[in-house]
This record gives sequence, C-alpha cells and structure tokens, in this order.
Amino acid sequence: MADETVVYVNGEFKPLSEANISVLDQGFLLGDAVFDVVSAWKGQLFRLEAHLQRFEDSIRATRLTPSLDRAGWRDAIIETARRNNLQDANIRFIATRGVSKEVISDPRVNQPTEIVWAAPYVFLADDTGRAKGIRLMISHLRGFSPDTLDPRYKCVARLHFQLAKIEALDAGYDDVIWLDQNGHVAEGPASNLFMVKNGVLHTPGEGVLRGITRQVFLDLAARAKVPVRECSLSAFDLFTADEIFTTSTAGGALSIREVSGRPLAGPTPGPITKKLDSMYWTMREAGEDGTPINS
Repeated sequence: MADETVVYVNGEFKPLSEANISVLDQGFLLGDAVFDVVSAWKGQLFRLEAHLQRFEDSIRATRLTPSLDRAGWRDAIIETARRNNLQDANIRFIATRGVSKEVISDPRVNQPTEIVWAAPYVFLADDTGRAKGIRLMISHLRGFSPDTLDPRYKCVARLHFQLAKIEALDAGYDDVIWLDQNGHVAEGPASNLFMVKNGVLHTPGEGVLRGITRQVFLDLAARAKVPVRECSLSAFDLFTADEIFTTSTAGGALSIREVSGRPLAGPTPGPITKKLDSMYWTMREAGEDGTPINS
C-alpha cells in the first residue's frame, strides 16, 4: 500500500490528508449522495461493470449530473487502486449533489462532488465469525419502504442503519437485519440475506438493495443446481431455517449461527452455504469476471 492513502476528488489524485470537501457540500448537509463499493482480490476488480451499472442507475434516479461518464469512473477507480498499490481492496466511489451557491438551494442545479477512495480489503467478521458463524439480531427498526425511498437507491443516508447496528451491538450481537413495513425479512446494513430450508435456497425478492454479491450467489446456486425461491420471508422462517447466511462485497457468504436468541439446529456453516461460498472464492481466486488493476 502507498505510504499515505491516495484519494480521487474532482479530477485530482490527492493524499488523504489533503483530500477535503466543503462543509457546505449537500452530501454532508443533507445526505444527498449516492455511492457504490467494488472489491479487488489478487489484483482483479470483481464485476466492476455490474457495480458501475448500479451506480449509474442511482445517479439517474437521483438526477445527479457528474462530469464523469462510465468510462471516466472506471478509469478513476482503477487508477485509485493502482496508485495505492492495493491488490486486495475495497474501493468506494461517491457522487454528491455538491456545493450550492444558495442557502436554500435548487437541487436541479448542481455540480456534483466526485470521490473515489480505496482501502485494504476487509471482511465483515473476524476469523472466528467466518469459521463458526455470527449472531444476528432482528431490529425493531424498519427499512425504507419503496413509497418513501426505494431500497434500490444506494445512497449515503444511513442513520437508521447505524441506529440498528448500535442496538444490535449493545445487545451483544454481531450484526443486524430489519423487516420491511409488512413484517417481512428485508436486509442488513451491508448485506443481503439467504436461508436454506429442506435443500431449497430462499432470499427476499422485493424491498431490498439488489446486491451484486447477492446476484452472484443466485448465479452460483443455478450453476450448482440448488433450487432457489425469491420470496417473502418472516422472522419465523429464519427461526426454523436449516442454514442462514448473508452476502456482501466484504467477504462473500457469512454464516449465521443464531437469530435473535434462536440457535440454528444444524451445523454452521451448513453444507449449501459452504458449497456456494467455496464456489465464490474459486471464482475470485481465478479472476473470473475480473478487471485487472495493472493491465
């Protein structure tokens, strides 16, 4: 890694100590910003084009007008990783509404702030958690409903995520998920959720962020001929599941051994979890669907 982290800000590569944005930036003042995170493993950015497509969708839906097009973001992401000499990394790219010239601003008139930040790859759990599974709590908080803010917006407005996480950690759990407005299982602060019952893989089909890693595991299940149902799930379904795991850019599949005080009956991680996660890391190690940092 470079001696000091190098960050891309508005067309310039700067040391982290100099990579500043205005306190009047709408991303800071109002949480008016979208972002995405792509990971690199052994010098290969995994499914970069899928992440860029999701990022573009968020930009279009929020009516942001950044100066970078897809090729520009791609180049900035690759160059940021390269300048930081990172082979295994998480790279976050952000577009904010920028700085308004007026105290009460017209959000249609904006010059977005553009940021790319790379950091060494991290997992959502430590070695013990990844090997034996983690404890998951169902929060009393609810996720955004589509008539408030569609969960497909990958935005920086994450106060409720933080409050749910604090609640779970204070209660002695490792992570948290929440339900939607109808009491169906939704997702977590940084992950999608899967469960296995009687050999069938289930995952919420509506009201969740369309995770890139989530889609990878759906593809791997099809490849492994594991039957899949995208459907509504209740807390009861999780309490009686054979296997549960979450998926995220930060680590692939993470097995769950307990949900809100109910230990899973079967082994953790379970056989389907282990099979799909092994397939996932085989893909990553081989550079499948990878974009090289140093070409």
